[in-house]
Amino acid sequence: MSKIIVALSGGVDSAVAALTLKLAGWEPIGVHLRLYDSDPESTIDNLCCGDEAASDARIVAVGLDIPFYIRDLRTLFAREVEEMTIEAYAGGATPNPCLACNHKVRIPSLLRLAESLGIPAVATGHYVCKIEVNGRLFLAEGHNPRRDQSYALYRLGQADLERLEFPLGELDKDTVRARARAAGISVAAKAASVDLCFAKTAGGIGNLVATARPETALPGPLVDEGGRVVGTHRGIARLTVGQRSGLHWSQTTPERRFVSGIDPTTRVVTVAPRERITTRAARLTDPIWHADLPPRLDARVRYQGPRYPVECDGEVVRFLEPGPPLAVGQSVVLYDGPRIIGGGMAVEVTRG
Repeated sequence: MSKIIVALSGGVDSAVAALTLKLAGWEPIGVHLRLYDSDPESTIDNLCCGDEAASDARIVAVGLDIPFYIRDLRTLFAREVEEMTIEAYAGGATPNPCLACNHKVRIPSLLRLAESLGIPAVATGHYVCKIEVNGRLFLAEGHNPRRDQSYALYRLGQADLERLEFPLGELDKDTVRARARAAGISVAAKAASVDLCFAKTAGGIGNLVATARPETALPGPLVDEGGRVVGTHRGIARLTVGQRSGLHWSQTTPERRFVSGIDPTTRVVTVAPRERITTRAARLTDPIWHADLPPRLDARVRYQGPRYPVECDGEVVRFLEPGPPLAVGQSVVLYDGPRIIGGGMAVEVTRG
C-alpha cells in the first residue's frame, strides 16, 4: 500500500479513519488543519479548532505511531469562510460555512499538500461513500443515514474522488467508538465537535455578524404579506427564513407567522404563515453537475435533512411537492438514488 495523508481533527472519527487505513496496510500521515483560534475563555467544549484539538490530534498520531504535522490555514479560513459568512448575513442571505470550509479550505488544501509531497491519496473521517457508475466515480450517502455527511461534500467530482478515501462510509458512530476503545485511542469517548466553531466562540453567529457589521444589529419592522407592520425585530444579523423565535409582535393573529423574506437595505423583514413559506422552486448560482440530469431527482436542502422529489433543468430546481423553507445562500443538493448528481447555492426562491 501507499502513503496517504489523513486529516486528523482531534476527534474520534478521524482517529478511527487513520487506524482503519493503517490496519489495511496503508502508511498514514496525520495532518491537522489549524483553521481558527478558539476563545480561551469560551465554555464550549469539543471545538474542532484551537489548541485542544491540535493537542488531541497529536496524541492520536503518537498512539497510532504515525507521522504528524500541523498545517496553518487560519488566513485562508478567515477569508473564505468567516468573512464570507459575515457578508452573506449582512446581505440578507443564510450561508452554510461548513460547506465553504470543506470545498474552499479543507479538501483542496489537503489535496494540494498531497500533490506537492508526491502522496497519491488523502483520507478524511467523513461518513460518505464512493460508488462507480458507468466507469465514473460519484460521491454517495454513507450507509448510516443518521451519520451521512454527503450533503456537505456535494461539489466533489471525479478528479477529487480518484484521490480521496473515506474509511468510515460503511460504519456507524457506535462501531467507530467501539473500534477506538478496543485500540486504546485517547479520544474514544470524546464528544462530537460543534459546527460553526468561529461563531460559537464569538457568542453565536448573530453576535459575530453584528459586531463586524453594526448596521445588521439595528432594529426594523416586521410586515405581513399585505405590507402592514405587525411587529419589530432586533436586527437582520439574527434572522433567517423560516425563523419564528426572537420576533416581537405588536398585534396578534390566529396563525403563527415566520420570516419569509429579509431586505438588507431597508431592514424590512416579511413574515407569513407556515404554508406560505414552503419552497416551490429555487434558482441556483454556481451549480456543479457530475452527470447528465435524469427527469426526476431528490433534493436535500439541509444537512442530514429529508429528501424531496424535484425536477431540474440545470439552473432551476422545481419541487414536485412543497419543500421546506429555503433561504437564499443555502445549498440545494440533488441525488439520484444514493449518489450525488450535483447542486448549487440558492440565489432566488419561489415560495408558497
